[in-house]
Amino acid sequence: MTNFAVIMDLLKISPKFFSDYGFDHTLISRWRTGKRRLMPGRYQVEELVKLFWLEDGKKEEPVLEQLLRIWYPASRSDSDSEKQWLLQEFLTEKGQTESEYIRMRTVRLSPLQNKSAPSLEGPKGIEAVRLGLLHFLDLISALPNAQQINFVFTEGQFIYLSEENFGRLFMHKLMKLFEAGHRLAVAIRSDRVASDILYFHKPKLFAHLKGYITTRYFDVFMPCNDKILGTVGDSLAFRVTREKLWDFDNTSIEIFGDKQSVAEITSTINDYLSISHPLMRYDFFNNPDGYLSQISIHHNRPCSIITKIPHFGVLGQEETESTLSLNEEEKQLLHREYHPIFIDPTYFEADTRVRYIFCEQSILAALTQKRHQVHEISAMLGRKVWMSTEDLVLQLKRIRQLLQALPNFEVCFLDKSIFADISLQVAVWGNEAVITWLEKGSSASCREYPIVSGMQMFCSTVWDEIPNEMRSRQVVIQKINGMLRQLRAVHKS
Repeated sequence: MTNFAVIMDLLKISPKFFSDYGFDHTLISRWRTGKRRLMPGRYQVEELVKLFWLEDGKKEEPVLEQLLRIWYPASRSDSDSEKQWLLQEFLTEKGQTESEYIRMRTVRLSPLQNKSAPSLEGPKGIEAVRLGLLHFLDLISALPNAQQINFVFTEGQFIYLSEENFGRLFMHKLMKLFEAGHRLAVAIRSDRVASDILYFHKPKLFAHLKGYITTRYFDVFMPCNDKILGTVGDSLAFRVTREKLWDFDNTSIEIFGDKQSVAEITSTINDYLSISHPLMRYDFFNNPDGYLSQISIHHNRPCSIITKIPHFGVLGQEETESTLSLNEEEKQLLHREYHPIFIDPTYFEADTRVRYIFCEQSILAALTQKRHQVHEISAMLGRKVWMSTEDLVLQLKRIRQLLQALPNFEVCFLDKSIFADISLQVAVWGNEAVITWLEKGSSASCREYPIVSGMQMFCSTVWDEIPNEMRSRQVVIQKINGMLRQLRAVHKS
């Protein structure tokens, strides 16, 4: 079914109606089913639009203007020419027969197709909200200029975004908007953050590190029916509402393009933003500014590190400083601003979980060189810092020794394709601190409990997704031995 067929059904027009105006009945059938697409700019489309408006004007309750307000809330439709142009757009949109488009259209146009429903009430249910959110992102993509997008979640995101296929599609559309220059600011209830990170981790964290998204949280409980609010500049807005706390079937979404509604929602969002605080310290490697200087890492809380090459967290402080050839000023800077990176597995109590994940190919590539750059420490110190092959071998031998000595220490080497899917690198200590970064790129840190706890869940999820045989202590030690054998073979040749 196509948009052409939808309008025919709304106006109760039969194929014979078009035949009376000289249209071939076979062509009408193909336009209805989508076997032939109506193309923009063709005279046939212009004639069809004129006929649709003519028939709509004869109805006691015209529907086309309402359809256009629902479908294009940010577009002007005051004059006859604007209305005709928008209806042509609707008839000639791409992908009308795709399942996602059909589902979205069914939900968005349900007030028109179900006359028992109030005309101003949005479609209901979590699925309707999800489709409405996707439609909202599509509307943003049609705007001529990049805009500031603002979202407020008063009850967390996972209720809406945790469904895997939807979450993936939602982030895909968001990333397309970011590439076009749009930026997103999010305010969220602080007690909802940890679970949200678990459900929405990899792409969202990547977008944070790229500077596409900034997140703030608020602690004040503001009782209301609003569950999600969103605006795009001063042209578009939406509101997700629910009157009863757990009555998810009666959750509804409305999208607005009129100035008054957008202004009202913008004002409410600004109220939330005014009581919100940043979650992360961005550009942390370059500007630590004492952020972690007073953090105390507990001995009895888990530690997780996901990084391509073991540059820190393996040797003790003095050995790490020696392998990196640091001067006294640099040692003091690292210890003052980044001291958690000097913590090694022996620091933790015997029953405290310590897990490290590395990229096997990255290590092998580094072993083939005389030295390689340590990008994390280079960014921290503002100069290029190198690690020799001998010192990387020392790290690997130390990992092997710790695996044999500490039952609570676990390691895994991942293939580069699997590691790339994680898309970021992370070091998290207990509930006290997390640092996350992109190679040769952005970095961020956080010491707020919801985020740090959520990042521990993220690391646990990544670990649990790795097959058991890849995490086997024996397999890991064999991999280390194999890397060292390859290095010896290269030197012999």
